[in-house]
Amino acid sequence: MEETEKLPENFCQDPDNAWTVPKVFYTSKSVFEREKDEIFAKSWIAVGHCSEVATPNQYFTRKVIGENIIVIRGKDSVLRAFYNVCPHRGHELMTGAGKSKNVITCPYHAWTFKLDGSLALARNCENVANFDKENSNLVSLKVEEHAGFIFINMDPEATCVADQLPGFAEKLGEACKVVKDLKLAARFVTDTPANWKVIVDNYQECYHCGPAHPGFADSVQVDKYWHTIHENWTLQFGHARSSEKSFKLDPSIKDPSFSGFWTWPSTMFNVPPGGDFMTAIYEFPVDEETTLQHYDIYFLNEELTQEQKDLIEWYKHVFRPEDLNLVESVQRGLKSRGYRGQGRIMTDQQRSGISEHGIAYFQSLVAKYHQ
Repeated sequence: MEETEKLPENFCQDPDNAWTVPKVFYTSKSVFEREKDEIFAKSWIAVGHCSEVATPNQYFTRKVIGENIIVIRGKDSVLRAFYNVCPHRGHELMTGAGKSKNVITCPYHAWTFKLDGSLALARNCENVANFDKENSNLVSLKVEEHAGFIFINMDPEATCVADQLPGFAEKLGEACKVVKDLKLAARFVTDTPANWKVIVDNYQECYHCGPAHPGFADSVQVDKYWHTIHENWTLQFGHARSSEKSFKLDPSIKDPSFSGFWTWPSTMFNVPPGGDFMTAIYEFPVDEETTLQHYDIYFLNEELTQEQKDLIEWYKHVFRPEDLNLVESVQRGLKSRGYRGQGRIMTDQQRSGISEHGIAYFQSLVAKYHQ
């Protein structure tokens, strides 16, 4: 590890006197490789909602840190996850999402696997000397349903999601009581040209909400907004009101609010005013300056109302591009000779709605991997 890529043990421990990591941590390939191996290959990563694999044979695929992964529910209703690679010669087995047949067949040489990952057939294997059938199964990884979502972990020694995110499921369940009944209504996928930490930094503060998100700020009252720090997750909670520019609320909703959860390392769960739908933002790092982003919107009903369709359009064409433009601009600016190398974290004593103490907490967790 180069000296320029080390951080002191107390980095960002004092949020009142904190700066972001030096710019090399957002642009260096070696920093990214370390984070890929030490953070993303050893943490529970949210990859989808439980409704996407609710019934036997349902599956989806995801690309996470260069790994292609299958999440599938077997005929026995057990949820499993496998690396999406044939043990024969490495060909990818499945694409997209949907309902699998009762076996997974490799398109290359037609090796077939049961949905529990065991080899069902390798053509001509009976004529091959010392063919090791037991060692020809799919390679599995850990998978767990937690808080209504699906999490995977590439570390065979990992325990459970609750150990990584204590108290999160309960709090999310309070904010969105119907979280487990939701269904995917829309998904926007982009390769965003920004380091994953730039995107998390942006989410961890509402200092930018007024200037950069006028529609959101018109509904969510930043003067009645709190950001609380928990173990490996944070919660931004604010009072809300109806707005023609973003969230139009039914007058029957009492005490409308917004809850925004960030979970380590890079997933965000948002419960907008009304509490009967959600968005989730999954950040899957690709390299030091690219992040594959899934922006998902979930509603209870499958047949969408016109108002829901309009809201999806607002997310797609207004709210989301506002954030994408911000993080892409930051990634470019970090490499400028005019940037002094670290950004002051604007934490105030009151921990107000525009305080940036959430960034300091996130940066302190990242720093532990660079000491």
